[in-house]
Amino acid sequence: MSRLNEMRMYTWNSQGLNYVDANLGLKERQEYFKNSEGESIKDLEDTFKAYEYGLSEDTKKENQEFRNFSIYRDVEGKKDFESIELKLDSENNILVAGIDINARENSESSFLISALGEGENLYLNSQVRVNVEKNAKVKLVVVTNFGKNSTNLQSINTIVGEDALLDISYIEIGADYSIVNIKNILAGDRAHVIEDGIYFKEKEQFLDILANNDHYGNQTDSDAMFNGALKDSAHKNWKGVVDLKHGCFEADGKIGDYSMMFSDNVKNKTAPILLCAEKEVAGNHAASVGRLNKEMLFYIMSRGFDKKQAESMMLEATFSKALDKIEEESLRDELKQRVRQMNTRN
Repeated sequence: MSRLNEMRMYTWNSQGLNYVDANLGLKERQEYFKNSEGESIKDLEDTFKAYEYGLSEDTKKENQEFRNFSIYRDVEGKKDFESIELKLDSENNILVAGIDINARENSESSFLISALGEGENLYLNSQVRVNVEKNAKVKLVVVTNFGKNSTNLQSINTIVGEDALLDISYIEIGADYSIVNIKNILAGDRAHVIEDGIYFKEKEQFLDILANNDHYGNQTDSDAMFNGALKDSAHKNWKGVVDLKHGCFEADGKIGDYSMMFSDNVKNKTAPILLCAEKEVAGNHAASVGRLNKEMLFYIMSRGFDKKQAESMMLEATFSKALDKIEEESLRDELKQRVRQMNTRN
């Protein structure tokens, strides 16, 4: 049994948020139908050695020992949008992936990483690492959509340098058992992170998210907001941490989570946390749960829409900010259709 997504500062044990006990079941490496691309990037490896990251040491070890697919991208100048697909099915049901992106100084790039799977008993252990060097700009969207009896273990880690910008979104539609760790390290002065997350959980699906924004540089800025919808007997844990390290003068960190619940049987646990070791900083953390705004619902219905249509429109509006960042039109439209179906009546 391994502890995943263990928090650095524990909350009350009764809340069950401090970590997740999980069995890592891989015993051997399985072949994957795609060939790996690129070669290890020394500058990225050296940069990440200075920091702790990932779901746990055990998941990192599993990823190293049983990895069957790797992609390395060393970006210079302005790069065209790239879509990276991590596809699973009944024949290729185990994927242990590593994706490294090194955005060189003054570069611009945009990536969509989509983990998609059809069939049952799918297993993903994915480690994404992004190094954003001085004055570089990176847009990263990660989408997860799996079928029944699926396990999703995702570690998304970034280091943002001086005057660099990272626009990152995590979107999860389907996975029965999902543990996700997102860690943004604002290492350079005036590093800026914009973070959006959305999730949809139904039936008896489980999701545990630990989102960290660690501020080291002066005048760094992070703004993170997660939105989700829960129905049936779904269970979600969300832990959002802004860590203002000693020496991050005039840093500003904001993080929040808003969940809409469409059943009395869902379990929703949320812990926004602010850690501060510096005086001249600003930090804000928030969380809320609820249902669709009744006044807005009535207003839309007064314009000729029935209740189901009005609910679907409100859901799509809530999640459109993150969904609109998906540059692949067919996938964006598919996910928007799924959003419309997440209302109270099927």
